[in-house]
Amino acid sequence: MKKLLLVIDMVNGFVKEGALADKKINDITPNIIELIKQYIKNDDEIISIQEGHSKDSKEFEDFPAHCILGTEEAELISELIPYKSNMKVIRKNSTCGFITEDFRKYMEENQNQLEEVVLTGCCTDLCVMNFALPLKTYINEHNLNIKVKIYKNAVETYDSPIHKRDEYNDMAFKIMKQNGIEIQ
Repeated sequence: MKKLLLVIDMVNGFVKEGALADKKINDITPNIIELIKQYIKNDDEIISIQEGHSKDSKEFEDFPAHCILGTEEAELISELIPYKSNMKVIRKNSTCGFITEDFRKYMEENQNQLEEVVLTGCCTDLCVMNFALPLKTYINEHNLNIKVKIYKNAVETYDSPIHKRDEYNDMAFKIMKQNGIEIQ
């Protein structure tokens, strides 16, 4: 049996620069690094889910242009670069990395060997939750024995006048917990 660590959207466009960046998100980076080191030590798997859009992405009708492939925004943050060789990278073009062809293929090939999936990264109420909910639904649909966990100190969301960080984090944790995801 094996464990999987997902590092979701820890890219410059959400953490360092650009229309959707919030530097406070970088506060979770040391906690993610500790998890990465633990997974490397235990020879468990790590996947970095990274947003990477084309210039004409449909998502830009809902959010400002961000994380365009070929720009610094779409690149992994510098703090995680030393661990990049230990991560499989999956690119996504939406707020839900679960539905990418690469991740679906990963699940089909590994679902019977997985015992636990831990999600980290940003944003708690968008990309993390949008991954966690269909993952848990998939696990239930296929009667799999896989735990899905989130450590509160390894996920974060942004703050804005119409999006209060603490409120949206709390809401996301409640929704995910209600759906059978372990919140620690």
